[in-house]
Amino acid sequence: MADTVSTQTLTDTTGVKFAVKMTNFSDGTGETLVKKVDASELTFMTEDGNRKISKIWYSINTNNNKAGVEIIWDGATNASALFLSGNGYWDLRTAGNEVPNNATTPTGDVLLPTKNFVNGDNYTLIIEFR
Repeated sequence: MADTVSTQTLTDTTGVKFAVKMTNFSDGTGETLVKKVDASELTFMTEDGNRKISKIWYSINTNNNKAGVEIIWDGATNASALFLSGNGYWDLRTAGNEVPNNATTPTGDVLLPTKNFVNGDNYTLIIEFR
């Protein structure tokens, strides 16, 4: 078996933004460095790593309080952007902060592993890139 996952593009507008909704309902196998955003297939995202995470809505429901979801910038050396658990919303733009791509030789892609997921754990993420 495998986790039941989906990735849905919400908006992909040249020069404006890219937003994506990602879901997972785990059977306990989890996800390991799954490419969730492929910059080469999108209009707004670039393969030079110049995009930033500006907003994120997240709901991560796990049985283990040490479980969660990591958002990783892909590159020659990957870089962790965020580790999330629980529920929340971050609008990093209001304070003038965004999460830049700091991977070595970035590809512009975004990877996602789940950590310590067991059967029944799940997540919904909506991430906006600017």
